[in-house]
Amino acid sequence: MALGQQLIKNVFSSWAGYLIRIIITFFFVPYITAAYGDARYGVWVIIFQTINYFSLLDVGMSSALMRYISRFLSRRDYPAINRVLGTSNLLYFAVGTVAFGGIYLFALFLFDYFKIGDPALVEEGRSALMLLAVYSAFSFYLLPSGNSLSAFQRHDIVRFLAVVEEVVRVLIMVWLIKSGYGLVSLVLVILAMSILKHLAGNLWLRKLHREVRFSPKLAERDTAAMLLKYSRVSFGITVGWLVIFNTDTFLLGMLTSSAAAGIFNPAAQLMLYLRNVVGGIGTPLVPVISHLESEDRWDHIREIYLKGLKYVSFASFFLTTGVLLYARPFVDLWLAPEFAESATAMMILSVGTAIFLPQIIGNSVLFGVEKHRYILQVLIFEVAAKIILAVALVPRYGIIGMAIANAAPQVIFYLTLYPAYMARVLGLQYGLILWTGLKAGLPAAAVTLASGWLMLELVPPGDWSLFACNLLIVTAVVAIPGFMIIEPDDRARVRERFGRGK
Repeated sequence: MALGQQLIKNVFSSWAGYLIRIIITFFFVPYITAAYGDARYGVWVIIFQTINYFSLLDVGMSSALMRYISRFLSRRDYPAINRVLGTSNLLYFAVGTVAFGGIYLFALFLFDYFKIGDPALVEEGRSALMLLAVYSAFSFYLLPSGNSLSAFQRHDIVRFLAVVEEVVRVLIMVWLIKSGYGLVSLVLVILAMSILKHLAGNLWLRKLHREVRFSPKLAERDTAAMLLKYSRVSFGITVGWLVIFNTDTFLLGMLTSSAAAGIFNPAAQLMLYLRNVVGGIGTPLVPVISHLESEDRWDHIREIYLKGLKYVSFASFFLTTGVLLYARPFVDLWLAPEFAESATAMMILSVGTAIFLPQIIGNSVLFGVEKHRYILQVLIFEVAAKIILAVALVPRYGIIGMAIANAAPQVIFYLTLYPAYMARVLGLQYGLILWTGLKAGLPAAAVTLASGWLMLELVPPGDWSLFACNLLIVTAVVAIPGFMIIEPDDRARVRERFGRGK
C-alpha cells in the first residue's frame, strides 16, 4: 500500500478508535462515579495518575523505536530493525523491573500522603496501586514486541487492538462494579486485558513481517547508544507532557482533596480526548515524516505541515468553541450535581487547548526529522509557568485555579515561542505560520459561536435529544466554511470520493 494511502487509513482508524473510546467514556464515567462516589472515584484517578509518573522510566525509548524502525523500514533493512528490537527488549526488561519496584515502594511508604479521609479507602487504593506495579512492569516488558506496529506504519492495527481491549475490559468492569467488587478487581481486569493485547500485537507483527526477530542475542552496544541518544530529548519531552497533562488531579489530591481531583477529572479527560483526536493524525504522521526526511523531500514536509496546521486549526477552534458554549448543559445532563464545577474547568481549559492542538502537527514533524529538542525547550517554559501558577492558585481557587494554570501558559508559548522554532526548522516565516493557523481557526470560532448561541436560545438543550440536535445543526453549519478552507486539490479528492460513493 502507498505511503499516503496507509497514512489516511491510519488516521481514520485512529479517529474511529477515539470515537469509540469517547462513547465508552461517556457512559462509563457517570456509571463509576455514581457507583463509587466522588471520593472513591478520586482515589481511582489518583492511582492512575501515579502510574503515569512511572511511565517516565520509558526515557523516550518509544519515540526512538518509532523513529529508527520507520527509517530502516523505508530501506527494507530488517537486520537493522532486528537489532533495534533486540536491544530495546533488553533495555525494557530493566525498565520494567525498576518500575515494579518503584511503584510498589511508593504504594507502601508514600500513599498515605494523599488526603483521603477514609482509612479503608486508603488501604483499598494502596492494594490497587501495588497490583498496578505488575501491570506497569508487563507493559514495559512487552512493549517492543507487542506495541511497535505503529513504527511499521500499521497504526490501524494498533487502534483496532486497543478498541477491542477497551470494549471487553469496560464490559467486564461494569459487571464487577454491579456485582459489588472494588478497585483491586478492576485493576486485575486491566492487567489481564493489557497482556492479551500485547500478545496479539506481537503475533500480528510476526505475520506481517516474517523477517522480524526479537532475540536478545541481536542486541548491540552501538544500537543502544543510538536509541538512547535520541531518547534523551524524548525523555525530557515525556516528563514535560506528564507534568502538563497528568499532574492536575495529582496536585489537587495533594493540595485540596481526592473529591476535588475526581470533580476535575472529567474536564481534564475531555481535553485529553480532543488532544487524542488530533493525535490520530499526529502519531501516524511521524513515521511518514521520517520516511520523507530520509529521501530529502523537505518541500513535501513543509507542504504537509502548513496544510495540516490549517486544517487542524479550523477543527480545534470549532471543537473548543463548542466546549465553551455547551460545557454547562453537557455536565448538567451527564454527571451528578456535585460535579457542576467541572463545567467551568472545561471552559477555561478549552481556551488553551484551542491554541495547543494545532501544534501537534508540528510535534510530529519535529520528531520525524529529529529536531524534537525544540519541543523540549518550549515545554520547559510551559511546565515552569504551570507549576508556579498551580502552587499560587490551587490552594485558593481549587479546580478553577488548576484550569487557569493549564490554559495560560499554552496561550502564551504556543502563539510565540513554538511557531518561531517551527519557522527556524522548516525555513518558513514566523508570520506565515501564525497567520495560517489563525486564518483558519478564527472563522471556525466565529461561526461556531454565532450558530451555537442561536441554537441555545431557540432550542435550549434540556435533554439528550435536544442536546444532540444542537450539536448536529451547529456542526452542519460549520461544515460549510470548513469545506471552503480545504485546498483545491484536496477538495477535488473529496468531491471525487463523494461522487464514487453515489
